[in-house]
Amino acid sequence: MVGRGTLIVILGFSLIFALAGGYWERTSTDAVDNFVQYYNETVAHNIAVSAANVAADTIFRNPGTPAISMSGNFAGGSYDISTSSYDKFGVTDTMITSVGNYEDLHDTVQVLLSPYSFTKYAFFSVIESGIYWITGDTMWGPYHTESKLFISGSPVFYGKVTTRLGTNPKLPSRSAHPYFYGGYQSGVSINLPNSLSTLQTASQGGKVFSNPGSGQYDVYLTFNSDGTVTYKDNTMSQDSTVPLSTLAPNGVIYISKGNAHVQGVVNGRATVVADGSSGLGYGNVYIDGNITYAHDPSTGPSNDMLGLVANNNVTISETSPPMQNVYIDAGIFARSGAFGYQGYNDVNAGPLGSIYLYGSITNYQRGDVGQFNSYSDQLESGYHKHYRYDNRFDTEAPPFFPTASGFQIVAWRG
Repeated sequence: MVGRGTLIVILGFSLIFALAGGYWERTSTDAVDNFVQYYNETVAHNIAVSAANVAADTIFRNPGTPAISMSGNFAGGSYDISTSSYDKFGVTDTMITSVGNYEDLHDTVQVLLSPYSFTKYAFFSVIESGIYWITGDTMWGPYHTESKLFISGSPVFYGKVTTRLGTNPKLPSRSAHPYFYGGYQSGVSINLPNSLSTLQTASQGGKVFSNPGSGQYDVYLTFNSDGTVTYKDNTMSQDSTVPLSTLAPNGVIYISKGNAHVQGVVNGRATVVADGSSGLGYGNVYIDGNITYAHDPSTGPSNDMLGLVANNNVTISETSPPMQNVYIDAGIFARSGAFGYQGYNDVNAGPLGSIYLYGSITNYQRGDVGQFNSYSDQLESGYHKHYRYDNRFDTEAPPFFPTASGFQIVAWRG
């Protein structure tokens, strides 16, 4: 009995070990197969990523590069690259599609590039004009200047600040203690476009306001919360009110050799353009009253978006009585001039509160909005600055808003 029992036990263990051996052999084989599969997938993905980077670098270095279509061998596999274009509110985005091939596997990476809109900056200037950011001033969003940043006291910057020439006074300083919560970097340079010709072209098909003579020409635009615009120019005897979509089918309201006056509540998307020679008094946008969105993007979804573009200045008008606090929702662009306030030095009017701007400001030369006492850092006339960046501008812009020559990556998938 013992011999038979021992034989049964031995046979039992033999069967168990045989089954276990088969299991471990299969497990080992599966592990090797899985490793090979993972390796092949990784190589295919890395080929796709590398090819996408090559394509993006080609476009970055040569923004005028036509559509890319190429393929080749790389890292034991191959790649295929193609590009396609998408138009949105006058901005042409480019999609790079890169496919990496290795063994029998394929991996796809897509990269969306968008022109470098000047709405990317909450504030941009080429010349700072010796105008100071002072205690009580606050800037939300990215800031750039091609000159020095002038600071006194403790202004607050929540976005990244970049300059080409540093700060005045040079930091650290006894008189200036700015708060750069988003970081600070010097030695950065970016150029403005030479003209507004793309906006003039974009305006065709809609209402174009054109100076009928050679004298002063002004167009008054009041945006209404129901999506209409009330307008009048020097040649009209009475106001006219039409839907924004009728006045500007593609979103651009263009004034040739004249000035624009704006105010009201914007329902929809539009870019108001005042073009013409500044030497003749043309090319200015005047903000005659508060101009805000019907749907506040800071509190919820909003499709409202406004661009105020001037070949010369974008100016807050000096009204009677002066406006106490000014509210502006817009992306502002003054190509050869400045954003400022007409009565910035009117000490008789005294301090008028703050400019609450939600959007962005790009101007060639920084303009004055107030005067302060350099000994006390107290505002004596005009306005304090409370500029908050519209975060939508990081990837979007008002219709046909001016762009730089380069691109930025707005999405990477794969």
